[in-house]
Amino acid sequence: MITLLTTLVLSCAQSTPQLFIDTNGQADASIGSQHQTLASRTVAVDLDVLRHQHAVIDLNVFANINLSAQFVALETSPTGGDLWRGKLIGHGDSTVLFAFRGDTVMGTIRYEDKMIQLEYAGNDVHRLLLVDQSKLPRCGNDLSHSIKTKADAVANSRAGNPEITVMVVYTTEAKNSVGGSPQMENKIDIAITETNDSFVDSGLGHQVELVYYDETIGYTEASTFGGILDDLRINGDGKIDWVHDVRNQVNADMVDLICDNYQY
Repeated sequence: MITLLTTLVLSCAQSTPQLFIDTNGQADASIGSQHQTLASRTVAVDLDVLRHQHAVIDLNVFANINLSAQFVALETSPTGGDLWRGKLIGHGDSTVLFAFRGDTVMGTIRYEDKMIQLEYAGNDVHRLLLVDQSKLPRCGNDLSHSIKTKADAVANSRAGNPEITVMVVYTTEAKNSVGGSPQMENKIDIAITETNDSFVDSGLGHQVELVYYDETIGYTEASTFGGILDDLRINGDGKIDWVHDVRNQVNADMVDLICDNYQY
């Protein structure tokens, strides 16, 4: 009887699957984010934990940070991959997002004042980062950009077409810096999803819709943001002029260029 009860207790204790696995694999320092971090860890990721839609999973991120996430939904991502949504148990204001395809994943875990990122790190391993948000670039907005009254907020949320169509292009340098095309697609998925979630959280009726994405093959990044923006904006300079034609074809309201430049 004691043996039976012990086995039952151990089985229950081990029933929550762990997403992250210790690995001896070495990360590639040339792949991944250049954010300043408070902690980092190289891991393998058991993507079957996400695919099987367990009700609760164990996010064993760091030795001093172990979180439990409740499954919310498994969706098709904007680029056609998979998107896992969850909430942290015990943290009301939290989000957990993982965009994945094949054997690669990108994600964010946000709660309280913390942000943990999961990114591909080359050599079939991933990297967990506890981001030092005090080192992130300051927002370009200030109080002059704020909505003054509730009536203004309602009016702005109803103004114009609520669907904002977006075309995303990315440089070869940016693709290589995240590890390849699948990893870039995961990055785009997280960006589009977090943008739309932020609109919902802000009470806005707008949503962005990804209508096209592609690599700017053959283009070499200029050395500054201003130069890269000019290369994108100016039609007829022989840089990436095809973007203008495609934008008209897909009726994109906005064009976003992802580059491998940390000048900002």
